[in-house]
Amino acid sequence: MPVRVVFGDCLSQIGAFAAELGASRVLIVTGKRATKEHGVLDRVIGLLKPIDVEVFDMVEPNPAMKTFEEAHRTLRDRRCELVVGLGGGSPIDVAKVAAALGNKDKSPAELFITPTRIDGKGLPMIAVPTTSGTGSEVTPYSIVSDPENGTKKAANHPYLYPDIALVDPSLSRTMPRKVTADTGLDAISHAIESYWAKRSQPITDSLALEALRHILPNLRRACEDPMDMEARSEMALGALLAGMALSNAMATAAHSISYPLTVRFGVPHGLACALTLPSFIRFNAPSIPGKVPRLLQTMGVGSIDEAAETLRRLMVDIGEPVRLSELGIGEDEIPWIVEHGFSAARVANNPREVTGEVVDEILREIL
Repeated sequence: MPVRVVFGDCLSQIGAFAAELGASRVLIVTGKRATKEHGVLDRVIGLLKPIDVEVFDMVEPNPAMKTFEEAHRTLRDRRCELVVGLGGGSPIDVAKVAAALGNKDKSPAELFITPTRIDGKGLPMIAVPTTSGTGSEVTPYSIVSDPENGTKKAANHPYLYPDIALVDPSLSRTMPRKVTADTGLDAISHAIESYWAKRSQPITDSLALEALRHILPNLRRACEDPMDMEARSEMALGALLAGMALSNAMATAAHSISYPLTVRFGVPHGLACALTLPSFIRFNAPSIPGKVPRLLQTMGVGSIDEAAETLRRLMVDIGEPVRLSELGIGEDEIPWIVEHGFSAARVANNPREVTGEVVDEILREIL
């Protein structure tokens, strides 16, 4: 993994890292609201002085291609030399694409459609996550939403790795409870899916299980007390480790089914992944008999059914819905979700074959 990771009280070092990368003008890519409301954006701008700073603050949750294009256009128009992705997974994903393309006369769509045509990385990038879940700061992925088709598409390219990830847990203290819960569930999904993925390897298994050891005892605490810095630090570290596992092992069917749930019905990404995860724990277990004991041990349970119930109970405890009906999604929507819930790479990476009938059955289980 070619990302230099700095963990802990590290945001204050961003100016030194920017200077080390030789930048005289920086583009900060961030969301529309949170980093401004909580003063994080102003703090980062101050820490980057005397470097000139440009800001692109139009990234929405689950960004569409237009947002990627506008961010890249801003970078080129302002002649920036470094990109900083500040916020959750969406701003960091947009920043990664802008940096990968740099000042090249290329469209962001090319990274999602024909990435082999991108000749050399454009600009360096620093990722500064303010949530604990997506792991985008250490992955070679970027996700674009396609509202017209109700799904998402992933770019997977080595140029999408940030150069530096500054993971400062104190930045997550301002996350609302709901965002803490949703992003925490995303991190759990990354860890569990990486563990059973066909592409998994011993090193990703170790990262995934260690991630769960940090996340599972601390997600409730972080939701209940946002100022609990021990819990926040554990969540940030767990999400980071899960992202490292994901960057090599990739996601599986639970992520694939999440895409239409998010794009069409507005279900937050982490929750959309976690909704089917208890069912997939039961479904995939027969195909990974050698891995089940370590997963159960890590989760502190004695059976697969207990593992699934432990995850479901955690979701309830942190105030998350566990049924589609709680989200206003009815039985009549299931055929559409089945049709649009197949990301070929993620379904193929699932340890057990997933068919439309399987997805239909799992969705009906959680109606």
